[in-house]
Amino acid sequence: MQNLKEKNISLTRLSVPIFFDMLLHFLTLLINTYMVTLVSVHLVGAMGAGNQVMDLFMTIFSFLSVGCSIVVAQALGAKNERLARRVIHASLTFNAILGVFCALVIFFFGHELLALMHVPSELRADSYAYLHILGWALCFDGIGVVMAAILRVYGYASPVMLVSFIMNLITITGNAIALFGYFGLPNFGLVGVGFSTLAGRVVALVVLGFMLVKMAKIRINLSYLFSFHFDMLRRVLAVGLPSAGENLLWMGQYMVAFGFVASMGADSLAVQTIYFQLTLLLLLFGAAISVANEVIVGHLVGAREFQKAYNQAFRALWIGMGATAAVVVAFYLGRGEVLSRLDITPAMREIMLPLFGLSIVLEIGRTFNIVMVNALRASGDARFPLATGLIFMWGVSLPLGYWLGIKLGFGIVGVWLGFVADEWLRGLVNTWRWKSRKWQEKALV
Repeated sequence: MQNLKEKNISLTRLSVPIFFDMLLHFLTLLINTYMVTLVSVHLVGAMGAGNQVMDLFMTIFSFLSVGCSIVVAQALGAKNERLARRVIHASLTFNAILGVFCALVIFFFGHELLALMHVPSELRADSYAYLHILGWALCFDGIGVVMAAILRVYGYASPVMLVSFIMNLITITGNAIALFGYFGLPNFGLVGVGFSTLAGRVVALVVLGFMLVKMAKIRINLSYLFSFHFDMLRRVLAVGLPSAGENLLWMGQYMVAFGFVASMGADSLAVQTIYFQLTLLLLLFGAAISVANEVIVGHLVGAREFQKAYNQAFRALWIGMGATAAVVVAFYLGRGEVLSRLDITPAMREIMLPLFGLSIVLEIGRTFNIVMVNALRASGDARFPLATGLIFMWGVSLPLGYWLGIKLGFGIVGVWLGFVADEWLRGLVNTWRWKSRKWQEKALV
């Protein structure tokens, strides 16, 4: 692992800034939502619709960044700097084209997208104005996501976190000015919020580009950007497309489960919405460790140090599960304080209370699964997690959740037991795959 030490890459040095980077994004979303509610509760719905469209397109961008980071990590592990640079250029070009394409889709079909989402007609004008501006932010997001992923692979996770902090600070400050009329300016509403988001993205892209050139020493070659190499893109998509497919399966699973809970009544639906937001915080610990481990395993697989990669995945697994266990147990012990701070009815509290205990099992299982999934991806074996996702999310979790939650009357607990079964079964099967060492044949470099 000498090459990793030279690059100052370790699980701690990567996972800690990645965690805070994820936390910043989460907190910024909460702050933005709260600020808009102070102006108008109705605008929250209009903003939420635009954010959902953005989340969909960001999922599309992320699949290329995942593929790019894994191929680059393996190339650096193999000490093939030339291949790493060609993959970086191909990924930047493709995501830039994809960003412009997504922006044009929103520009020409924004109203149709909002109609498909059943946004009320009285909110549609505000929602489109906001979404229209966010669409142009996608042009910068597409490139920025790849740049951030590349910098993490080169060991610069902390600077990426700093860029996220600056970007979110610009966004929040801009929102405050736009919404509350500071400096004698009028209230610009969601249009102002959209421009604040766009400004943050532009500044972030400039800073990330500077870091890429000055810190990671990656010289941007225009001829590489405009001479497209499909072989480089093929390697990236070999990991990126299955990763995107698994993410879309997960999103679809939760949308169907949301429908199950919605059929149980308004109280259950409100509990599902609120508690799911709370669990997003619990997700961050395991997610940060899994992403950091992905970078390290990619380097080791590229260097053909398979035994070290094998051991590294299990080390990250135990650390991740231990950290998640500590957090969810603390969350469970503090359930009384959490419930006292939520403005919900006694009936909703009764529905929510069992979920705190269930989260201990669920979140540990989720970390178990995602650490092994990301290790398999990092080795190039990305199709196997996609297959297990299809089988267990849609063949086990949803049928079991429907049977327990609706047919047997367990309510929201039954649906969440379906989630538990999915995460633990996938974790076990993906671990079996890792122990089989078949992933050693899937290296991309």
